[in-house]
Amino acid sequence: MERERFFQFTRMIDGIHKSILKLRLDNAQAFGVKGVHIFWVYELLKHPEGMSATELATNSQIDRSLISREIAALKKQGYIRAEETAGKRSYNTKLMLTESGKKAAEKIGALGLALQTRVSGAISEEELAIFYSTLEKIYGNLEKLSEAGI
Repeated sequence: MERERFFQFTRMIDGIHKSILKLRLDNAQAFGVKGVHIFWVYELLKHPEGMSATELATNSQIDRSLISREIAALKKQGYIRAEETAGKRSYNTKLMLTESGKKAAEKIGALGLALQTRVSGAISEEELAIFYSTLEKIYGNLEKLSEAGI
């Protein structure tokens, strides 16, 4: 039974991930950006003081080199700007939202909240609290196992 449950779990997680990627891509196109950019724009809204590419990578669990390659697209779109500091390496430079970026991030946040409401509509707050607590534990356990090479 344990084996069957693990495969069911991974199949559902993979399905959830694919659905999220599709929703992110569909919504990103409305803003003229890639799906991967959606989280970064929203994350920068929560950090008006700015974040470095390294901090964005850590928060989004995405390779820093991907962020470094993709930042130019967000700058070109007019959503972010880089802090002007002489002598700092580019991945330590603070990235901040422009006014256009803030408006986009607020719309992204509203879309996220609407999706969250639709997805969890028939689920009680107690069930959601248990689900997220359990999922956090599973995530932590899987992360420890993967780091240990098991």
